[in-house]
Amino acid sequence: MSKTYDLAIRNARVYDGSGGPWRDGDVAVKDGRIAEIGKVSVSEASLTIDAEGRAVSPGFVDPHSHADCIAVVSDGDSKVIQGVTTEIGGQCGISLAPVNRERVNLLRDYLKPFIPKEAMSDFDWSDSGEFMDKIDKNGHATDIAMMTGHGTIRLAVMGFDDRKPTDGELEQMKKLLRRELESGCIGMSTGLIYPPGCFADTPELVELCKVTASYGGIYATHMRSESADLLKAVKEAIATAEQSGCRLHISHHKVVNDYKGLSEETLKLMEEARGRGVDVTCDVYPYTAGSTLISVLLPQWAKEGGVEKMLTRLASKEDRERVKTDLRRDVPGWDNFVKGATYAKILICSAVKDQSIVGKTLQDIADERGKAPDETLLDLILEDKGENTVVIDSQSDFDNVNIMKHPLAMIGSDSIPTSMTGKLATGKPHPRCFGTFPRALGNFARDRGLFPLETAIWKMTGFPAWRYGLHDRGLIKNGLIADFVIFDPKTIDGSADFLNPRQAPTGLHRVIKNGVVVVEDGRFLGRSLGRTVRRSGV
Repeated sequence: MSKTYDLAIRNARVYDGSGGPWRDGDVAVKDGRIAEIGKVSVSEASLTIDAEGRAVSPGFVDPHSHADCIAVVSDGDSKVIQGVTTEIGGQCGISLAPVNRERVNLLRDYLKPFIPKEAMSDFDWSDSGEFMDKIDKNGHATDIAMMTGHGTIRLAVMGFDDRKPTDGELEQMKKLLRRELESGCIGMSTGLIYPPGCFADTPELVELCKVTASYGGIYATHMRSESADLLKAVKEAIATAEQSGCRLHISHHKVVNDYKGLSEETLKLMEEARGRGVDVTCDVYPYTAGSTLISVLLPQWAKEGGVEKMLTRLASKEDRERVKTDLRRDVPGWDNFVKGATYAKILICSAVKDQSIVGKTLQDIADERGKAPDETLLDLILEDKGENTVVIDSQSDFDNVNIMKHPLAMIGSDSIPTSMTGKLATGKPHPRCFGTFPRALGNFARDRGLFPLETAIWKMTGFPAWRYGLHDRGLIKNGLIADFVIFDPKTIDGSADFLNPRQAPTGLHRVIKNGVVVVEDGRFLGRSLGRTVRRSGV
């Protein structure tokens, strides 16, 4: 006689992802969906897991991920072992589609720092629909919904030109954006500190957001500033949404240390915008250090035209001196991370030629080489052609906490998937790759008392799923996808640190995807059950 359910989780403390109070009970699964919540008999299930009083939550939904960067050719385990079962990729204006065959080399150079050499793709697709088809053919550890990157769209039409688009070029960008949304993307993202996105003005963004809004999509923005021009950047993001009618999501909201306290004003701006009917939210990661490309440390003018032109400038004595001058001062419209963090708080995460520099600060490397740190920085960019990634410790903990606890903020990782072993296990990635969500539950909810556990879980399950229109997940509710995390609230935490990032979180017992156990006691079982999640109606 066949069993009624495929899986039963018994003796659980169920946190359903709604932000409401937990309750004791069981959860049953049939055909990858939640079939019953309440009391389930052992005899009714093919497999029974005794949670032994541990917490059971929905699988975590990462609202800010760069999972798409390696999704076709590799299957990193860093996200799923921390409980993530769904990711929103294509963020910060950086996506792997659309592809213009005439500019594919520019796109490859644009993406090199995000994709390990062993995992670099051949870009044999034209739009995100074809790209997602390829992911689905291979399978993935997590489900992935896609944003389309404004930077990639602009690159396909204009390359790295620092100018306004012509009317014809703007129409080409809008046409590509429509194709991306029709092929399954759920919105458009921008990276307004990265070329070519940084070369776009507000009217260009408004016109593209009008297209996004017409498809019911969302606009997610890595704003132009997180320091001196932060308030101006937030106002631009809100104005773009207000003028276009598009929903707005501010990515990895943060404040640089020198401007501590500004989050009180940025959050007020968001609240006031919502009062006028502008639909705005944000995400935040639970660390005061971020990670990005080493080239973000250069002024914008040095990056105009793409990687090769940038390297040519750094090899020029005159341009090199101009860069060094800018590194010592404030330049309007550019966040000077070197000045804000200092060379002693910028850590090299990855290298191409000299692996000995990985895990060292720019100041450490400069001291070893007997050179000035600004010269060392420019030398490193030339040596590895701008492909290094860095961790920059420059953010205000006060503002990080202030943003995290705000009702408009959800938890995101802003990370590229990596793995514990194999070809992706290179360099020293940001510990958020392995520990974002357990750290929010442990360090911030439990230890610092920032919010109740129910609220923390809402910020990483129901809230992001609702925000991005993924209505079949994020809650423990009958009929929804059976993705769960089983963990001990007393011991859950992200154990990874900056020098030893490849560590599984503590206190995480099991991760279940589509009703199947995929992680057990910090070990990925190799079951790639994830698929792409496409815009409703596609």
